[in-house]
Amino acid sequence: MYQKILVPVDFTNKSLKAIQMAKIIAHKTGAQVQLVHVIRAALAAYLDELGNYKSKYETGQKFLDDIIEMNRTKMDEFIAKVELDGIKLDSSFKVDSSPDKIAELVTEEGFDLTIVGNYEHEKFDEFLRKTHPEKIAALAKNPVITVNNAPADGTINRILVPTNLVNDCSKKIDELLNFQRTFAAKLNFVYINTPTYFKSTPELAQLQGTWAENHGIDVNDITVFNALNLKKGILAAADFHQSDMIGLFSRHQGSVKHLVRGTITEWLISKSDIPVITFNLNL
Repeated sequence: MYQKILVPVDFTNKSLKAIQMAKIIAHKTGAQVQLVHVIRAALAAYLDELGNYKSKYETGQKFLDDIIEMNRTKMDEFIAKVELDGIKLDSSFKVDSSPDKIAELVTEEGFDLTIVGNYEHEKFDEFLRKTHPEKIAALAKNPVITVNNAPADGTINRILVPTNLVNDCSKKIDELLNFQRTFAAKLNFVYINTPTYFKSTPELAQLQGTWAENHGIDVNDITVFNALNLKKGILAAADFHQSDMIGLFSRHQGSVKHLVRGTITEWLISKSDIPVITFNLNL
């Protein structure tokens, strides 16, 4: 199922945690793990016919060669910290200035899964306050796992999946079920019942039955968790159910107002202690 896993790295401990998550999945699936570091270079560069980066300006070539060599050394030192434990691991570089490049790689090179450490200090836009993991999750077609901490024991036994019991997630439900089967994990779909989004017991029973039927799941796998706040309620539900991961069906919008305000997905990506896997409903 998962044959190629992409792990963007910035040589920090967060990237090491992302690799640990990738190793857990690779051991289950035999996937190859590809580390990619995007080198930020404030100069125009292109790939020649041999696959080498060249500066569009002759005076910039030495600087470009030096910065690539410096990052190659950093990558070697970084990989030396990784205990491979028999996994297949490769590494490469891209010269660019945008995290969009990672999403492009997923499509162009056929990666099945992207795993990214939540390096929250790396902001691609200081006004919009949106992190690289959030941008990648919004652009990538295939599932993205954001990691603050990988499971200590290497297992994923319970996955909490918040739902409003209204949104149609059917086009991505198979991807969630495929991931769940990889670990033989229990899925717990949960409605967070808050004062703002309060539903009565009869209302919930009807919504649960309809949503379960439309998505081909057992209605008994849907539970209700009462909380005062939706965002914190999801984290509280994950803790209450001893979840190892949160699964999100996510829609990402593009307006400035939306980006400044932020979304539940983006908030959980940065705040959750357990990994968050997102399935992008936009693509």
